[in-house]
Amino acid sequence: MKNPAIFFGAIVVAVISALIAVYYAIPGPYHVLTTHDYTSSHPTHILLFAGITVVCILAALVTRPKKSAA
Repeated sequence: MKNPAIFFGAIVVAVISALIAVYYAIPGPYHVLTTHDYTSSHPTHILLFAGITVVCILAALVTRPKKSAA
C-alpha cells in the first residue's frame, strides 16, 4: 500500500518549488539567496527549483493513491 502522505507532500513541495522558480524568474524584487545583482533573473536558481518541481511531480505520480475496487 502506498503512503498518501508522500503523495500530498510531493504535491505541496512541487507547488512551492514552482512558485519559487517563478519568483527567481522575475527580474526586480530582492532575491534572498543571491548576493549579487538582485535586479536580474537567476537562471541557475530557476533551473534548480524547476527541477525540484519536476521530481516532485514524478514522485506524486508514482505514489498516488489508487482507488480500491469494491
